Amino acid sequence: MDNGHEHDAEHEEIDATELLSELGADARTQIFLSMRQQNLELLEIAARVAGYGSDHGPLKGDESEKAMRTIWKLYSEFYSWIDPEEIEEDEEEDDE
Repeated sequence: MDNGHEHDAEHEEIDATELLSELGADARTQIFLSMRQQNLELLEIAARVAGYGSDHGPLKGDESEKAMRTIWKLYSEFYSWIDPEEIEEDEEEDDE
């Protein structure tokens, strides 16, 4: 009877390890998705600040390139406020 009990305890440890592993992966996924959602929201804010919100008409010709550069510039500035360390790392890589 002891052998059966020991076997059950061992089986429970494996299940707990697998469960923790699955939860870890799920937590990483949630963090990744949350960061992506924040990036999209920040991009939307940058577009609105640049004057290209939902009430702006379709862009013509070379206006889209100008709009993208303006939005990217604003997005980058906003992002540097949120995570200044990452921007500094990117600048160091560019210098090399």
